[in-house]
Amino acid sequence: MRMMRLLPVLLVVLVVEQARASWWYLGVLGTSGSLSRDTRQISDPAAACDNSPYLDATQRELCRKEKRLLDVIGAGASMGIEECKFQFKGRRWNCTTFNNTDVFGNVIKIKSRETAYIYAISSAGVMYSVTRACAQGSLDGCGCDDTVRAQSTEGEFEWGGCSEDLHYGAKFAEDFVDSKEKAKTEAGNEATVEVDAEFSLMNLWNNKAGRLATREEVDLVCKCHGVSGSCSVKVCWKKMRPFRDIGNALKEKFDGASLMKVHRRKLKLRPISPDMKRPTRDDLVYLENSPDFCEPNIKKGSLGTRGRECNKDSYGLDGCNLMCCGRGYYTVVKEFTEDCDCKFFWCCRVECQKCTYKKEIHYCN
Repeated sequence: MRMMRLLPVLLVVLVVEQARASWWYLGVLGTSGSLSRDTRQISDPAAACDNSPYLDATQRELCRKEKRLLDVIGAGASMGIEECKFQFKGRRWNCTTFNNTDVFGNVIKIKSRETAYIYAISSAGVMYSVTRACAQGSLDGCGCDDTVRAQSTEGEFEWGGCSEDLHYGAKFAEDFVDSKEKAKTEAGNEATVEVDAEFSLMNLWNNKAGRLATREEVDLVCKCHGVSGSCSVKVCWKKMRPFRDIGNALKEKFDGASLMKVHRRKLKLRPISPDMKRPTRDDLVYLENSPDFCEPNIKKGSLGTRGRECNKDSYGLDGCNLMCCGRGYYTVVKEFTEDCDCKFFWCCRVECQKCTYKKEIHYCN
């Protein structure tokens, strides 16, 4: 009888959880390995996509193209999550994630520069993962970018190898990542603009900025061919730089992000002041100032900084003064043991001593 009374409540919770579900959760599943296990067991790609509560209708349609796409998208989402954590590990907001279907918690309900970075790095992650998978032959519907071979090299080198198809990766990421946001902006009209539509304009801008940053971080990789090591023939192709470079570039744009407002009649973003320079399409934008993240605030997605490790010798954002918001800090002496004085013996072993040392670690009050 009690179970019957609880059933409506459980159904409501399930509906709410599904409504909050995001494709970002594929990144959480990817890091745990459960995504790969699930998709390997499903031979029909359409079934794998249709059974995913983390995708909308457009995303499911794209996903149906082949079953390996779920793994590739999950890997891209995971890259974005991990890069966000790395870039903000020394800040008050350290890109906190949760093991639930909305992943980033309530911080993404605020139109702040933190949300701008989340969307940009996530869009970049999907583009990067899909582009790299295409070049590696992991996906059937794409491959290398043969159009670069038509570009003149003025005799300096010859095009060869597999240039990564940035156009395909960007187009897929746009179609997949932007789908929910485009649906919300299309629901707006000239008379009234829903809050969701305003938010989506910002998210779409930052999604594109993430993809443009990925396009910029590309190297020309070359290999020499010739007799006895000569470079009589130089063959080159285009390859994306490590994802860390993209994360670094977007982090710089985070620090210089532009505060914007929405032109309600035209449904477009404008600088908050006419005296401000209009940002370019590869800059990050936001609509609300960030909370200070000093104290816990569930509504704003802030966990506060009490108990966070800080650097007492730093005057930067990771320093105890700024990290601890002026509350001070306490010091704990911890003992660590690690390998030292390692020696290599032919053949083939390494023997090390164990060294113990003490280190002061500082935490925010």
